[in-house]
Amino acid sequence: MKKNQPKVILVLSAIMVAAIFRLIPHWPNFTPMAAIALAGGALVTNRILGFALPIMAMFISDLLTVLFINYQWTTPTEYFTSPETGLVYLAVIAMTAIGVWFGNRNYSKSTTENSGKFFEKKYSTDLLNVSFLSALVFFLVSNFGTWISANGLMPKTFAGLIGTYELGIPFFGYNLIGNIFYSFLMFGFFHAVTDLKLSAKRETIH
Repeated sequence: MKKNQPKVILVLSAIMVAAIFRLIPHWPNFTPMAAIALAGGALVTNRILGFALPIMAMFISDLLTVLFINYQWTTPTEYFTSPETGLVYLAVIAMTAIGVWFGNRNYSKSTTENSGKFFEKKYSTDLLNVSFLSALVFFLVSNFGTWISANGLMPKTFAGLIGTYELGIPFFGYNLIGNIFYSFLMFGFFHAVTDLKLSAKRETIH
């Protein structure tokens, strides 16, 4: 556990900072939530902790949003017991699982072998792919939650479901751009710090 502590602390810090960005005014769905989930799944070797960190970041930022930003529209009890919210958290779990897949494809147990990986074409392509897949998962799940919600505007028919997805298409674009931006920012930050530490260690040895 001690061997992984610096890595966990680094990822936890990045996740907490990213969660704060959800509270800053932003374009609709342009948030770091997918990057948080992908990082938890890909970079934290303890699977329980890897899934718990994104959920914790989501819960804290949601609670602060409900208490201080959207308090006119809902209460914490109403928000956290709604089917919509439950499905969004399910989407976060799914995105974390996608992060696990990404990590298994791109990271070895050796820190040395992971050095410089961020600039490899395969790595960048995979990161783009999981950013898109995360946006698609969130789009499908969150809009389904909007459709089944008691406050949903569309009728509870198949046509109403399709109409809900059609209305959500513009938000998918914002979400995808946000996923790509924050994922490359977060994983780039992680690699910059770890590669710097590895370089310093090599210089110390020599």
